[in-house]
Amino acid sequence: MRYSDRKNNTYNSKFFYKALDVRKFHVPSGSITKKGNQSRRGVCRSKVLGLMTLCFLAVCFLTVGVLHSSADSEKEHKFKYYTSVVIEEGDTLWSIADQYMDREIQGKAAYIDEVKSINHIRDGNRIIAGQMLIVPYYSTEYIAD
Repeated sequence: MRYSDRKNNTYNSKFFYKALDVRKFHVPSGSITKKGNQSRRGVCRSKVLGLMTLCFLAVCFLTVGVLHSSADSEKEHKFKYYTSVVIEEGDTLWSIADQYMDREIQGKAAYIDEVKSINHIRDGNRIIAGQMLIVPYYSTEYIAD
């Protein structure tokens, strides 16, 4: 190319760039290189963001687990024992349930069904004064045999 051509702009600029193949390799930093692909900086950002999200979720799950386990440890552990009771005049299964059952563990009807099952009471809620019943009760104290 002659200096006079350059001065007069008579040469074809597209031909000049194709011959040198300059545009093919020129990629400004931080821009998109090909359609749909991100730059290195963008890929790095997305990896860091994903890692930070995973760390945040792990911390959340650990915190919830610790709080849940500490709430469980504050509950008193109750042990189930059995005792024998002599039925007195006027006692019913419902009054015995009021004395010995624990409302946090089971309902009154379930407790009475358990007492009837242990003592083989088949005909309704019928108990007789002087009769001995085995009844369950709950305590926070551990009693070793």
